[in-house]
Amino acid sequence: MTVSSIDASATEHEAALRRLSVILGDVPPVGDRPDALSLFRTRVADHGARVRALRDSASPLFVVNNDLTAYASQNGALPELILVGDNPGRREFEQSVYLCVQGRAGAMAHSFFDGIFGAASFRSKVMVLNKSSFHTPRTVGLTEAMRGDPALAEAIRRDQEENARLIADSVALLGVPVVTIGMESGGTTFQSFRKALEARYRALGNPPAVFQGKRLAGPFRKVPHFSLSKIFCRNADPAWNAALDGFLARHAAVPGLRTDNGNVSSKLLLGLGDGPLLADYLDRVILGNGG
Repeated sequence: MTVSSIDASATEHEAALRRLSVILGDVPPVGDRPDALSLFRTRVADHGARVRALRDSASPLFVVNNDLTAYASQNGALPELILVGDNPGRREFEQSVYLCVQGRAGAMAHSFFDGIFGAASFRSKVMVLNKSSFHTPRTVGLTEAMRGDPALAEAIRRDQEENARLIADSVALLGVPVVTIGMESGGTTFQSFRKALEARYRALGNPPAVFQGKRLAGPFRKVPHFSLSKIFCRNADPAWNAALDGFLARHAAVPGLRTDNGNVSSKLLLGLGDGPLLADYLDRVILGNGG
């Protein structure tokens, strides 16, 4: 049965009202309803205020991501993609910026996305969030920090839940994909984050994501970390390896792109600065559109 444009519009309207109801708690009168972009900026601003309050009241190790200020401003940039890490490390804590360019992984991420979106565009095109806003030198320290201090453990748990809700809300409001780096396993460290993300996304009606005009099979992707170039290497995931092999076959004419062990040469890929080549890797391998 063919769905008429009127029926489709009604369905979209119902979906929009559902998202408003979930995000705001209720649906305000027609004249007071915020548009999606305004609501996104409000959510980002509220996120910053919440983490600052945690830093000032619960622990100074809660790290505010100052990069988000631009997304919260009325005429600020809008992200095309959300990149999610684990929790802030030393450089992030010192600079109040997530995925710092001074770190090896951060430098690689900046180089990769700047090659796609344009020089120095990383911060305006990629919104970087973490599962947890709490700083530890290594992620394993997050679990240790939650032991022996029930109040701090509760603050960390609630922070994870709120971070997850912001991510799901951003998908619903902007239709952007979410790439989680690190292939975090099913342990308990980020259990609160995972459960909250799944619940919020379902409550929002499982909204889709679109990247550069292409509707994705799903908005969420877990991929290896930029650290040690893992995101350009084979691993234990057959689907990931198949996508990587497909990319290499598609670009077999590029000398040196395939390493001796069948990985993608990150040095060559990033060094070439070939925007379409980088964009193809993002699309086919990272976002999983390699079919």
